[in-house]
Amino acid sequence: MTSTSALRRAVALGSAVALGLAGLAATVPAAAAPDPSTPAPPASEPASAGWSPSVESWVTDLSADERLAAQPRIAWRAGADVGTGTIVVDPSRRYQTMTGFGASMTDSSAYVLSKLPAKARKKAMRELFSPTDGIGLSMLRQPMGASDFAVDKAYSYDDQPDGKTDPDLSDFSIAHDRAFILPRLREAYALNPRLSFMATPWSAPGWMKDSDSMITGSLLQKYEKAYAQYFVKFVKAYRRAGIPTDFISMQNEPLYEPANYPGMGVMPDQQARFIGRQLAPALDAAGLRRTKILAYDHNWDVPDYPEAVYQDARAGRVTTGTAWHCYGGDVIAQSVSHNDYPHAQAFETECSGGEWQGSDEDAFKQTMDSVINVPRNWGQSVVLWNLALDQDNGPFIGGCETCRGVVTTHSDGTVTKNLEFWALGQASRFVRPGAIRVGSSSLVSGAETGVRNVAFRNPDGSLVMIAHNSSDRAQSFDVAVGDRHFAATLAAGAAATYRWTAPARVSTAADLGWVDLDFGRGPKGTPTGRLVQSVGADVVSQLSQVKLGDRWLAYSLPYGAELQSSGTATTLSRRNWTFTSSGTQPVDGETYANLTDDDLSTRWSSGTGQSVGMSLTLDLGQQQTFSQISLNSGTSAGDYLRRYIAQVSDDKTTWRDVAQGPGRTGEMIIALPPTTARYVRLVSDASSGSWWSIHELNLRNAPAADTGVRPGRQLIGDSDRLGDGSAVQGYYNAGSRDASVPWPVDGFGYTYRLPPRAAVTFVVLRGEVDADLAPRTAVPDRSRHGER
Repeated sequence: MTSTSALRRAVALGSAVALGLAGLAATVPAAAAPDPSTPAPPASEPASAGWSPSVESWVTDLSADERLAAQPRIAWRAGADVGTGTIVVDPSRRYQTMTGFGASMTDSSAYVLSKLPAKARKKAMRELFSPTDGIGLSMLRQPMGASDFAVDKAYSYDDQPDGKTDPDLSDFSIAHDRAFILPRLREAYALNPRLSFMATPWSAPGWMKDSDSMITGSLLQKYEKAYAQYFVKFVKAYRRAGIPTDFISMQNEPLYEPANYPGMGVMPDQQARFIGRQLAPALDAAGLRRTKILAYDHNWDVPDYPEAVYQDARAGRVTTGTAWHCYGGDVIAQSVSHNDYPHAQAFETECSGGEWQGSDEDAFKQTMDSVINVPRNWGQSVVLWNLALDQDNGPFIGGCETCRGVVTTHSDGTVTKNLEFWALGQASRFVRPGAIRVGSSSLVSGAETGVRNVAFRNPDGSLVMIAHNSSDRAQSFDVAVGDRHFAATLAAGAAATYRWTAPARVSTAADLGWVDLDFGRGPKGTPTGRLVQSVGADVVSQLSQVKLGDRWLAYSLPYGAELQSSGTATTLSRRNWTFTSSGTQPVDGETYANLTDDDLSTRWSSGTGQSVGMSLTLDLGQQQTFSQISLNSGTSAGDYLRRYIAQVSDDKTTWRDVAQGPGRTGEMIIALPPTTARYVRLVSDASSGSWWSIHELNLRNAPAADTGVRPGRQLIGDSDRLGDGSAVQGYYNAGSRDASVPWPVDGFGYTYRLPPRAAVTFVVLRGEVDADLAPRTAVPDRSRHGER
């Protein structure tokens, strides 16, 4: 797993927000953007009383110049029409509770809105926040001090002259925010009292950091207690100003230190220490238990970071969930991380639109991807970046010069509703805070194009399904709910929201494409809360996989989990090794010899960004037996192989796959059953702008462990089968110590150790099974394993 010391080095390499692509701004001209009509109320009868007479729908279709346009009601049809062109909605399968949809009231956003004529400003705010007269945005994320989108300069709430400090925070003040930020926030709350509010700093005051500046640098440990009080003072001051703070995170994008606007590097060990030992106790002592703490607040591509916080004995118990950004990695990371630590909640807290997105249609598609796929992967919020910017994409003090707000204000006092406004509106106008996501299948084909959807049950009982046709042609489909269905058609690129009521207990036996493992009951039936893993093909594709005979075993490896051998692994001699590579570009001084020189300061590198098919081949000189491949990324923490396929050969002609999965920074160990071969090849199975660098490569032979482990009292288990017959087994560690977990098949030779409050997923993929690889015990559908 990723070590915190290795991640510390990632700060220098960066996990930068990728906002540098060129393209066309996607905005809707004010004259062509009709105001959204007032949404019709849900059917007057509560859902428990029966079906609504018909289905309401609203469509945004850029090619037809439709924006949240109400459509003719759709009639129900009798029968459950479950076919290949059917989206099945199952209200009985319930997942996360939604917090809201929204954006950020940055210093710049508040400023440009405040500069509008009063009538235009009130109209814009009403259209943004009113649940009846607008799109009802329901969540805001507020920078604590300056971000890149500030009006004049970087600022904190306790700035000091050079060389001065203020450890008692006697100069703390939110006076800056009283001019235009707080008035706009209060206006938003007046329009939508059900708003949720999150606060995040881009930097601590400069005097608290080793850089003595809000730009770059890290928090000095001696000021961690003072920094915790900085949060307390902010939450109290905002509460007195009428703004309750529901969520906070320690740091925006902690793995990126920008050069021209506020930022601060924070490694997971420091974040865990600060949250567990300073921030949570300070909030608790101040009576601010209502304010929940979120970890990380950065991209999908480093899920180890928040998991390291969850694994910490103190921080893990006071951290509500993870704040995610969309600029790196894939949204499926939210589901994988949720399955690893199923108590943790997920929130998308930043995802900007901008000129780099290309055409209007491309930009709309990308935002609809967030609106639909973030909730489908356990996300409780979809929060974009700037709520409003001016016609020059500002003001800003650094960073992104091509970002786009949800709305754009113009010097003549007019306001343009951008594509983000309409995409958010497809959800925020109809999905109320407190809505629960429910099960729905997806129609996706080819290169991930087709009709995507997500469904919810509102607190009033109404059901809402949001759909987007990402393909280049119109799509007709049915939506089946229980013993009824309705027919719909979406033009290419169009989005629609459907709303209806149905009896509360409507369900279906159809396969939605995934299974749920429920750890809600502990030993002797003790309730543990709603702890659920959702496992489908997309999740399985992200797991580590190893070939055991004729069958593939996929398994998750949460932060803190470990594969252990029964004794000390023996490192093979590297004396006669030779290397070749493909798809790489040699770099002076970064030669193959560096892979085996026992010096973590030297490296071999690809010399170019990672691409699918890039490979490194090792010739051992003769056949040898090994059970581990070790790749150490040393000081190049960001240049680890993103996804790999490990292959072996006896003749360098015929290759056989032996393992595949996600890469990791630090020392990455690929565990294998005992394997004999002369050649080893590592193939890149993903693309990345980062090079692939290895500082040391080793093969080891690990003594086989006793895998005859049976789950103890602290493990809660559940199992099911995917639609293709693959067996899924999960365990949750409800205890306070590491637990040994049984493998579902023999033949691997490692003991699996699972940390407290974490869960492991095993999937025995469908295929022919050798007799010695039959499951240790039959895996019955929906079994529960508590005390044995």
